[in-house]
Amino acid sequence: MLIPLLLLLLVFLGFNSYKSKINTCSNCGAIYFGLNKTCMNCGLDLEDISKNDQLGNKPSESTIEVNAEEIK
Repeated sequence: MLIPLLLLLLVFLGFNSYKSKINTCSNCGAIYFGLNKTCMNCGLDLEDISKNDQLGNKPSESTIEVNAEEIK
């Protein structure tokens, strides 16, 4: 009975550890793993961005610039 509980606990701890290493670029919104130094999409220096600044932003207050293009 304890083995399934221990496995569930290990999966939960592993998921939380993995989740904490995933970040989002504040410039373009690209998702990156915590080991990157620059954003692969826009080239922003990610080392200057602190994690506390990202946690304070609400997604509903963010603005995304979209340029419409006609498809022929």
